[in-house]
Amino acid sequence: MPVLYGEQNVDEKYSSAIEPNLYSDTILIPSVTYTDKYQLGPAGQIMVHKLDSGIEVEPGKPGRDFTDEKAKDNLIPIVFNNNFQKSRKIYGVQSDNVAFAMAEEYLADALNMTKQGRQYSGIACMVNEGTEYKDTDIITEDNVIGYLTAIRKQIKDNKGQANFAMVSTEIYSILLKILGLATVMDPAIQSGELMKRFGLSILECNSFDKATAKYFDSTNTLKTVDLSKVDMIVGYNEATSILDNFEMYRLIDSENFAGSKAQVEFNTAFKVNSPKQLIVKKHVASQTNPPEQK
Repeated sequence: MPVLYGEQNVDEKYSSAIEPNLYSDTILIPSVTYTDKYQLGPAGQIMVHKLDSGIEVEPGKPGRDFTDEKAKDNLIPIVFNNNFQKSRKIYGVQSDNVAFAMAEEYLADALNMTKQGRQYSGIACMVNEGTEYKDTDIITEDNVIGYLTAIRKQIKDNKGQANFAMVSTEIYSILLKILGLATVMDPAIQSGELMKRFGLSILECNSFDKATAKYFDSTNTLKTVDLSKVDMIVGYNEATSILDNFEMYRLIDSENFAGSKAQVEFNTAFKVNSPKQLIVKKHVASQTNPPEQK
């Protein structure tokens, strides 16, 4: 559309700076919310031994023989069966006639979009394979701390460990309000990006917004998971395995047209290897619009 200053058409120019797109925050962080310690090298599947501890040890009288138990274990399959790809075509006639680095910008966008898709699948795995918390009531300012400590307690009662809480934006805003108004300058609440409370790193997750997040489980079955009802995931970073056996990030010349392709690919395995150390709290009613009290 031409721009007129009076009766005069004035020039138009296009900015060489790009308005950045918006992506989900990175919430899947190795050694913080998941582990990649089982990454061994080239393989389509990794089998992890889980020992059977046998019978409980109880006291007996001194001077006795051992009672032998046979060695026994189970295998946890971690299968690389989730492939994520994005490819963008950049015609040479397009890239030569814009002021910004078109190929590089589309490559960066493809990488971010691929990582975002991979993250949704990883969270879907955690929600589907973790232990669902039995209480589905609405979380409020009055009970949010009680839920955090109760879920942490359940993990500890399972003889497990807990070191992170991944909470929805709604829950995080409640926590900021509660902890941010503290009168004492507590080092645990000085950062609005990462709070630490009760031995938990509390991370805000803006990826609990998709009702149809998908991933392939270790039986090669496509699972569709509703993340929109998740309030929080509390767990131990060693409870979930997320591994990659192939990563690709490239700009290549096309053989079919004058130009290039910006391509990204990840091949990933998702597995909750210790469900007792990963507990998922959901709600039934709307979190933002709780039902009226009768």
